[in-house]
Amino acid sequence: MNRGQRGIVFLILIVLTFGMLIACGGSSGEDATAEAAAPKKEVIRWRLQSWAPAGDRTYEAAQRFAEVVEIASDGQLLITPYTAGSVIPGGKEFDSVMSGSVEAVHGPPGWTIGYLPGAVFFTQYPGGLTSNQLEMWMKLEGRKIAQDLYDDLGVHYVGILTLSPAEVWAHSTKPLRSVADIKGWKVRLGTTALNAIFQKMGATPVFLPGGEIYESAKRGVIDGFEYINPSLNWDMGFHEVAKYMYLSPSRAPTDTQCIYVNGDTWDKLPENLKTIVTMATDQIAREYYTESVNRDVEAVQKYIDAGTIVEPVPQDIIDLLNEKSLEYFQEESAKDPNYKRIYDSAMAWKEVCERFDIK
Repeated sequence: MNRGQRGIVFLILIVLTFGMLIACGGSSGEDATAEAAAPKKEVIRWRLQSWAPAGDRTYEAAQRFAEVVEIASDGQLLITPYTAGSVIPGGKEFDSVMSGSVEAVHGPPGWTIGYLPGAVFFTQYPGGLTSNQLEMWMKLEGRKIAQDLYDDLGVHYVGILTLSPAEVWAHSTKPLRSVADIKGWKVRLGTTALNAIFQKMGATPVFLPGGEIYESAKRGVIDGFEYINPSLNWDMGFHEVAKYMYLSPSRAPTDTQCIYVNGDTWDKLPENLKTIVTMATDQIAREYYTESVNRDVEAVQKYIDAGTIVEPVPQDIIDLLNEKSLEYFQEESAKDPNYKRIYDSAMAWKEVCERFDIK
């Protein structure tokens, strides 16, 4: 190849290379333009107030819920959790989510009974479903019933966020040896149903938010109280203010706190985020339950080591509780068709579980 031919080949290579660079550069520019033109997804922000005070492990579950939703939604839904009383007064969570003062709340169904009396059956009640039975029933039929009824109140029921094994029957500053010791016993109870049932038993019920229990027991405002399970109650320091701890699943075979979202807020949420919120709730409920069972075993021993007197509930007290509970539920079912609908559904599922020995 002579010098002229080599020059022509060199010129052709330069032209081809330059063309390729232009093409690549043009492609990158087009990609960048397309990227810039693509609409950015709106970041949605919620405030979620929990029923739980600082130091209560159920609040940690609310924090975990916010983290899971943020990760799963790739930052599209950001939820800021707050402890009880931080944004709205403690005990007023459900009223606030109804009005839209906050977008979402994490709280006990028992605190919604003023609006939906049958909500007691979505949580703890004497003679009720165990944790496993309740979780199964909620997924089978209970959640749909809850959503139908809460929707009428302008609130979307998402599901159980914190699912606990059987609660401590009661912590008490006084011994409970027989039904005689229930008479006049000033006991903190967390639901209207429990207040009515224990009143029938002769006790003096007192309603207090969870954050007020410790000081109330310490000052003698109450003689005893129900709260949640041994491990969580240990973290609350209840062994410091109550000498006795009574164990039995008869009062509360399980306990729940749930996620509620303002109805308008929920309706505006894209379908993919609705799915993420629901799945995150269900996932954390199971994680929380499993961890609670493991912690409870260790916690009961801690109580014993700390000098707490841990005893079973006397049988005559359990018998009286069962009698008055059945009486109460039958009375309420006769007054309210929705109450009866929920109760009958839950009891029908309990019969199924008993037939197949599902604990």
